Amino acid sequence: MTKQVKDLKYYLQLPWQFEFTKHPNGEFSARVRGLSCYSGGKTLEEASKEIQSALEFYLESCLEDNMPIIEPEDIVKANGRLNVRTSKAMHLKLIEISKEEDVSISHLINDALIKQYG
Repeated sequence: MTKQVKDLKYYLQLPWQFEFTKHPNGEFSARVRGLSCYSGGKTLEEASKEIQSALEFYLESCLEDNMPIIEPEDIVKANGRLNVRTSKAMHLKLIEISKEEDVSISHLINDALIKQYG
């Protein structure tokens, strides 16, 4: 039995999921779901081409640096739920901030995680 070589060609053929966001100025941002891989463009077509290039560059960089690459099927295993324990004081502070900003605590924490870790 031949062992599958996980090279750039292998990773590029995986079923990556791309997410596109249209901004008020009409431009688009793009990201690869589950990876810290982002790009964008003035049109959806341009953003699509740019995110493909960004993914290839991201994968090449990971391979060159011997960094692990999370494959799409591993990303699907994540369900988006996270339970976090914190002090009562921090919980109270989060309640107060979420009321001030008129968002849920989950939304507040998710935004903070995105700002910190992308």
